[in-house]
Amino acid sequence: MDQTSGTNSDEPNSASRPAGLIGAVDNVLRLLRMFENHEMIRVNQVARDMGLSRSTVHRMLATLSHHNFVAQDEFSRAYKPGPALVDIGLSVVANMDIRAIAHGALVRLRDETDETVQLATLRGTEVLYIDSVESNQVVRTSSRTGWTLPAHATAAGKALLAELGDEELEARYPSEELQAPTSRAPQTREELRKQLADVRLRGYAVNDAESEADVSAVAAVVRDKHGRPRAAVATTAPRSRVDDNWITAAASATVRIARELSDRIG
Repeated sequence: MDQTSGTNSDEPNSASRPAGLIGAVDNVLRLLRMFENHEMIRVNQVARDMGLSRSTVHRMLATLSHHNFVAQDEFSRAYKPGPALVDIGLSVVANMDIRAIAHGALVRLRDETDETVQLATLRGTEVLYIDSVESNQVVRTSSRTGWTLPAHATAAGKALLAELGDEELEARYPSEELQAPTSRAPQTREELRKQLADVRLRGYAVNDAESEADVSAVAAVVRDKHGRPRAAVATTAPRSRVDDNWITAAASATVRIARELSDRIG
């Protein structure tokens, strides 16, 4: 009979584990953490160290392999971290690095524009806001750190989507119809494509109350030394304060800061 949980001298016993843990998930996460101390792991080793049967370990590794979290070495048949696990780790480190590099620049941009500034990365068809510096004005846009919003309806998202080719854009948006958070957001992939062409010509993106009815923004992309997009800097403000002059001034400052960051990122 397969065992679904087990303990060893390095793991807390079941009595010390918090209530509510899902046994199968707990086992998978414990297995993945074995890569902290081992470059490669074997079925027998995992079964012994975790107190599980070989068949259970085989199924866990087969599932992880299917999702590219582990990969089996062709010669030794041992398992090593897969591309999905490596990509997640690198993505987390990259976000941490760019936040550390960018924060001072965000503060300078906030002080220059007197508006809230956001730093965002692209995740599929969404943007993830990873840092923010709020305006000191009483009426201001709040921090979006930790938020995800539809990329096609945000300035940061459109700045990053404009870096994609047509084929990759269609892969991310296979349907011609787009879900619009507000009536001002692009409703179709073709409308989005036209907006992205404008972004490439101007060098910055604009959000005119597209993600939220009372928020507008401008954004510019931050690239690494190889020219690859890493993030976008967005200057955001209540829509009541935004006009053509605001867009021109805020975009100029945002593009300049984004270029400064691009020069500092490896």
